[in-house]
Amino acid sequence: MDPPCKTARTSAAAPPCHQHLPDEVIEDIFARMPAKSVLRCRCLSRAWAAALSSDAFVDLHLDLANRRHREEAPSLCFLPRSAAASTVHAWSPEHDGKAGAFLPLMDVPHNTRNGALMAVTRPCRGLILLRAIDARLYYLCNPSMGEITALPDGRMAGDRLPTRDYASFGLGYDARARSHKVVRLLYHDYRPAACELYDVGANSAGHWRPAASGAVPPDRVRMNLWGVFVEGHVHWITMRLKGQGEAIVSFSITEEEFGYVSPPSGTAVAGALRDGTLTELAGRLCLLLAPYSPKLPMESIDIWLLTDYAARTWGTHWHIDLTKLPPAPEVGDGFKFHGVTPIALVDGGRRVVFVSGEYQVLAYCLATGTLKELVPGLRRPGHHGGGATLQLLVPYEESLVSAGRPFEDILFSPPPARALSVALRRLPARTLGRLKLVCRRWRAMIESDRFAAWHNARARAAAATCPNSVVFVDPSCSTIPVPCDFWDLFGSAVVPLESCSGGPGGASRRRKPPLSTSRVVCRRPCHGLLLLTSHYAKQHALLNPMTQDVSPFSLLDGDHYGCAGLGYDQSREEHVLVHLCYARRCFGTRRYAMECAVWRLRDLRPRKPASSPPPIPVAVDLPPVYVGGKMYWPGEPRRGNAAARAAILAFDIGTEAFEVVPEPPVLLNVYGGDRMILTELAGKLCAVHSPGSPARTMTIWGRNEGGWTRDHVIELEQWPEFWPVPTTEPVMPMAVDPVDGRILLDTGKAVGYYDTRSRTLETVYSLKSHIDELRKLGELWGNGGELRLAKEMFVIAAVCEDSLLRPYDRKHRIW
Repeated sequence: MDPPCKTARTSAAAPPCHQHLPDEVIEDIFARMPAKSVLRCRCLSRAWAAALSSDAFVDLHLDLANRRHREEAPSLCFLPRSAAASTVHAWSPEHDGKAGAFLPLMDVPHNTRNGALMAVTRPCRGLILLRAIDARLYYLCNPSMGEITALPDGRMAGDRLPTRDYASFGLGYDARARSHKVVRLLYHDYRPAACELYDVGANSAGHWRPAASGAVPPDRVRMNLWGVFVEGHVHWITMRLKGQGEAIVSFSITEEEFGYVSPPSGTAVAGALRDGTLTELAGRLCLLLAPYSPKLPMESIDIWLLTDYAARTWGTHWHIDLTKLPPAPEVGDGFKFHGVTPIALVDGGRRVVFVSGEYQVLAYCLATGTLKELVPGLRRPGHHGGGATLQLLVPYEESLVSAGRPFEDILFSPPPARALSVALRRLPARTLGRLKLVCRRWRAMIESDRFAAWHNARARAAAATCPNSVVFVDPSCSTIPVPCDFWDLFGSAVVPLESCSGGPGGASRRRKPPLSTSRVVCRRPCHGLLLLTSHYAKQHALLNPMTQDVSPFSLLDGDHYGCAGLGYDQSREEHVLVHLCYARRCFGTRRYAMECAVWRLRDLRPRKPASSPPPIPVAVDLPPVYVGGKMYWPGEPRRGNAAARAAILAFDIGTEAFEVVPEPPVLLNVYGGDRMILTELAGKLCAVHSPGSPARTMTIWGRNEGGWTRDHVIELEQWPEFWPVPTTEPVMPMAVDPVDGRILLDTGKAVGYYDTRSRTLETVYSLKSHIDELRKLGELWGNGGELRLAKEMFVIAAVCEDSLLRPYDRKHRIW
C-alpha cells in the first residue's frame, strides 16, 4: 500500500526524505485503530478510501482491533434505559482507572420517542440488534461507528391475536455472501406461521422476504427470548407442552434451513432447557442455568459449552456453587441471585466475565473460584433489572461493518422504483390496497411512511376539485359504547353516505349506517386521519376511514372533564393530539383550573407543554378546531372574567403557546340557550352562532385577515329534519363542497347540503326511515325496547380523505 501522502515543499537546506514504511506495517497500524479513526482516514484520499474499505482489511481490523479486549476484558457499551437519555456510553480496559473512563460513544436518535432500549443479540461482527421495548421497533446498530438503522415494520397477514401472536428475532452472518441477515420467526395462534429474513448491506431489498427454502419454523420457540448466532446458525430453545421436553432449534444463515442441535446429556440438562437460556461464549454455543431471583431455591450456576459444533459435542461443563464463593465485599451477596449472565471468556479461557441484573461486571476465576469486580461504580443495589437511572450493558466490537442504509432509501433509490412510486401515488387508496398483493416489494413501498406522505399530499391537492366524500363511522372502532346487537344489525365499520342514501353506488342495495348511543362530532380529517372523541368517554381513537385502521389513545386521568383535538405540525410532519380538561371548576365562584396535555403521536405518551396554562376558560363539550397550524376553542362565558366571555383560545402546535383572539361581534345570552360553535369551512376559521334553544336560525361568521365577517344566515325552521333538534345537540356545519359550494350540515339524526345561492337545504340522509324500520321490528318482536333505544341513537357522519396514513399504533403492535 503506497502512502497516499503528498511530499511537502521544503527549503533547499532540508535533507531529502527517503524513508517509507512497508505496506504491511501501515496496514497493521490502521487495523489496530478504532473504527471512527479509520473512517476519518478514508477521507484523506481515494487510495486510502479503497484500501481501508476492502473486505480483507475489514476482516483484519475486526481481528486486530479487538484482540486485546478478547484477552483482558470485553469492551462494553451502556444503552440508555431512560427515555430522557439518548447517549450511549462505552467502557474499555485501556481506559479503566482513568478520569472519564465512561466515554460517550454515540447518540440514539429520538430516544424520548422510543423509550428504553435493550440489546436483542450479542455483537455479530460488530453489529447488534436493538429493540425499543415500548415502541416495538428494531434497530441495527454498530456502536463503534456510531451507526443505527431502523428495520422495516412488517406485519403478519390476517387477523391478529395479541395474546397468541408473537415473533422471535435473531441476527447472523452469511460468510459465503459476506452479509448480515436478520431472522424473524412468526407465530400465529401459537403455531408456526412463517420465517422471514432481512438482508443487510448491498444485497438488501429494503423489505422482509421469506426463507429461500420456504422453510417454516418446525417448532414453537420461547417468547421474549431471541436467537443466538454461533457457527453460521441462529439457535432458539423450544417451548413445548409439559411432558414433551424442550429442544434446541437451529437455522442456517447460509442455507436458510432449519435443524436441531442435540442438548448435552445429564439429569440437570432437562432443567436447564426448561429454566435456562442460550447465549454465546467465546464463539461457542452456551447453555446456561442460573438463578434469576432470590426467591428461587437454586444456589449454583451451570454452564455447558458446545466445543465441537460439527460433531455436536458438549465438551465443557462448569458448575459454580454460589454458597462456597469466597467473600468479596465489593461484590455483595446480591450478585449471586440476580440474573447472572456470562458475556466473555478471557485470559486464555481461565476467567469468565459475568454481568448481573444489578449491572455488576465481574470476572470469575475457574481455577481459584474467586470473583473480582472489573467495572466499579455501576452497581445499583435494589434495582433489579430496571430503574430510570440504570443502563443496559452489552459487549461491543470495533468493526467497520456498516449497519446499512435506511430501508426506505433502498426501496425508492432504483430509477424503476421511483417511476413506479410516481405512478402508484396517483391511484386511490382502495386500489392500492389491492395492489399490495402483487409482490412483497410493492407491498413494502405502499405501506412505507414515505409513500403514504407522498400519496396524501397528492390526494389533498386533488380533493380541492372533487366533491366531499362522506361516510358513517361505526363507534365500536373506538371506545364509545354501542350495543353489540345493533352493531351486528346495522353493518360495517365505515359505510359511505351514497350506499345509505340511495345515491350513486347505492341505488341497487341501500345499506344501513352504524349507530351510536351518544352524539359524536367528527371534525374534518387532519392529513387523512379522523379523531373519534366524545366528552362522555375517557378514550379517543384515531381512524383512517379508507383503510379502516384504528388506534385508541387514552388521555384522561380520573374524572377530569375535557376534550381532545387532532392537529398537524407541518415543520415536523407529524400529527399532534391536544387535550384540555378542567382539573377544578365551580360555576358559583367562577374559579377553575385547567390542564393541557400534548401528545405528538410519534411519542409514546403525552406530556405537559412548557408554556403557561390556558389564560381563559374554554368550552370543552365539543372537540376543538384545527386551522392553519393552530387549535381553537370557544371561550366559556359561565366561567372567568368578562374578558373571557368574548374570546377564543388558540394553541400554536409548532411553538406550543397559547394566545387569545376575539370572538365575532355577537352578544351571547348563554343562560337563554345561545351558544357559539367553532368550525372550519373552506380552509378558514368560522364561528356558528345559534340563538335560543332550539335554534331557529344559524349565523356563520368567517375570520379573515381584517377580522370577522358574517358569511351566511340559515333559517333552520323551514326544514323539519333540522329543526327542532334535541336542545343539547347542535347543528354542525361540517364542510363546504369544493364543486358547488354547498355547506354540509349534520344533526346526528340527519345529513344535508345547504345551497347558499338558492337558500335551500337538501336532506341526503335521515335516520327517521330507519327508526320506522325499527318500529316494525319492535311490533314484530313484541318488544318496545328497540323503538325506545332507536330514538336515542345517532349516526356519526364524517368527511374523509383518500389517504394511506396509518394511525400511530406502535404501543399496540404485537412485537
